[in-house]
Amino acid sequence: PPPPQQQRSRKQQLTILLGMGGLLVTWFMTPLSEWVVHFMLVSVPLQADFEMGQHALASLPYRQVPDRWGVRDIGQDLLQTFCSPSSSPHFSNVWTRNSKQELCRPSRHGTPPQWSFGVIHADFANAFALPGGIIRVTDTLLQQLNLSKGEIAALLGHEMGHVIHRHSQARLVEQRLFSLVVKALVYEDHDDHRETFGEAIGELLLKSASFLGEQKFSRRDEYQADEMAWNLLVSSQTYQPTAVQSLLSKLWSMQGGSGETSWESTHPGTKDRIKALEDKWNDLTRQEQRTLKRYPIP
Repeated sequence: PPPPQQQRSRKQQLTILLGMGGLLVTWFMTPLSEWVVHFMLVSVPLQADFEMGQHALASLPYRQVPDRWGVRDIGQDLLQTFCSPSSSPHFSNVWTRNSKQELCRPSRHGTPPQWSFGVIHADFANAFALPGGIIRVTDTLLQQLNLSKGEIAALLGHEMGHVIHRHSQARLVEQRLFSLVVKALVYEDHDDHRETFGEAIGELLLKSASFLGEQKFSRRDEYQADEMAWNLLVSSQTYQPTAVQSLLSKLWSMQGGSGETSWESTHPGTKDRIKALEDKWNDLTRQEQRTLKRYPIP
């Protein structure tokens, strides 16, 4: 038999391996990683989002084109809905309630200055939600799908959901979590201001802003963004919320229901989300369904 010292060493190695295995299982199979990411993002001031959005927009290799589809006007409609005090019951998420104050703070001209809706030229069908409220839709998506105004509202509401829940930043933090934590704890930019942990995370994310337009969202992100689109359309009293399901059905059919599209590469789970929206509609009472069908824009 091996000597006692070697036996203890093997037991220690086995204990370490089991501990690491248990940690990995906990990290990837439970919501622990999402809780940690959420805690970190809550500490990052929203001003960092506005700066990240501008940097990310500058890095997008696509030119803006004339908006023949009314994307900007529909986006402004939804923004007014989100910022309206009467919409609050539909946005009960704590983070959403707390972020409304900053995201809806008016400028001298009376509108939140950071929000921007537009169309860009690209040879693929997709949409981008950049931090702070910069939303861009490709002209290819709008041309290929021939969207109604209600479906464009659903698309923009979905992208607004990604902005409001800070999904791009969350995915970037998740990918670089440990290096971000270590760097933030010893962060020093040699100015006269001592950054908090959250401010340091924000400045470190700013250095990676060029990657924010390329983030692939999780399925949980997509369900949250769909929920935001649905609630925005319900609160608008203008756009029928069934347009969210209609939009996703068109996106799913775009390439024969294969899911192999530029949209699906960054917005996964389209088929399952259509089913979830069907169930959501079917769970409404007939009176609720009749009320929503009376909204003027499908």
